[in-house]
Amino acid sequence: MKTNTEQKTHRYDHTMQHPLFGISTRHWISLVKKNRGIDRNYLQKALFITVISLFTAPVRMLFKIKYDAKINKTILQNPPVFIIGHWRSGTTYLHELLSKDPQFCYASLWNTLLPDSFLILEPIKKFLAKFLPSERPMDAIKVDMDSPYEEEAALAVLYPWSFFHCLHFPRNAEEQYLKSIHFQGLSSEEKDQWKTTYLKFIKTVSSVNQGKRFLSKNPPNTARITTLLELFPEAKFIHIYRNPYLVYLSTKKMRMRVLEKLGLQDASEDEIEQQVIKNYIRLMGSFFEQKEHIPQERFVEIKYEDLIADPTGQVKNIYASLNLSGLELAMPEMLKYLHHQSAYKTNVYALDEKILHHVDKNWKFTIDRWGYTPPK
Repeated sequence: MKTNTEQKTHRYDHTMQHPLFGISTRHWISLVKKNRGIDRNYLQKALFITVISLFTAPVRMLFKIKYDAKINKTILQNPPVFIIGHWRSGTTYLHELLSKDPQFCYASLWNTLLPDSFLILEPIKKFLAKFLPSERPMDAIKVDMDSPYEEEAALAVLYPWSFFHCLHFPRNAEEQYLKSIHFQGLSSEEKDQWKTTYLKFIKTVSSVNQGKRFLSKNPPNTARITTLLELFPEAKFIHIYRNPYLVYLSTKKMRMRVLEKLGLQDASEDEIEQQVIKNYIRLMGSFFEQKEHIPQERFVEIKYEDLIADPTGQVKNIYASLNLSGLELAMPEMLKYLHHQSAYKTNVYALDEKILHHVDKNWKFTIDRWGYTPPK
């Protein structure tokens, strides 16, 4: 008899569903070439992406004709607020909580799946939702087309270098990581293209939401601060951090589970573990260097454990630190969200001496900086 884990793995490996189904055919072919092909076990997923990509080509063209000029002329009235932090540090929880404030708009899962055609395909959104799993593979959170999501998924559809492609093409994860997050190896033209693509997507989301202030949650942005400030000089930033011992275990689990669902190439657990270790060091090291460029009045840092213990207190701290108005209007919906989330149980992890030593050895620079000890 198969264990639950084996059953889930079997289900994920054999599904044809894939979030790249909204990609253009030209971009899809180029992406496969850049990332060294697709392994045999994932050809069904590749076929699914190809067929849907061909089917939606006229829709993307119509979207471009109908909306491009309007989007390009859009001027963001309010600078975005960026939630940053390493994966599995509470960014999703904070994003969903703050998104209850009606002054904000955000990228929904629907927006990121079809970033250059979602307006045209709105009438069949419910049908297309059938191509998605009902829960996120890493933590069993319900998948909702209209729920807040991270812009990196949209970049994966629109641009050849995105952290999400580390998950799609793990054999080329090192190049994808360095180019998409640290812009290492990109030409000036490629980096300008990244800026143009990202800005246009944010303008698209803002324009269809009556010009509301954009609320971002995107862990890769943790190491893109200087570039974001070039695009949005008045942007505000919220950094959330969590016990590194738990981040290690949660991130490794996330990467393995997401690989089962999104991967188009094989990768071993050892390879994924090495990526998790190296990427954390590079992401957080870059963050510590770049955060000094953010004016103090536009930056606030919170601890995940404090957010869980006193969410309303931490939200008040965020609004006061960033001089954001509207909290009284937003609080009733935030409280409803918190009540709903009160039944959610976070994953429980076992920490043995080997894991403790592993994390101490590699991530001591954040453990000491934030004063964490191994969880009991």
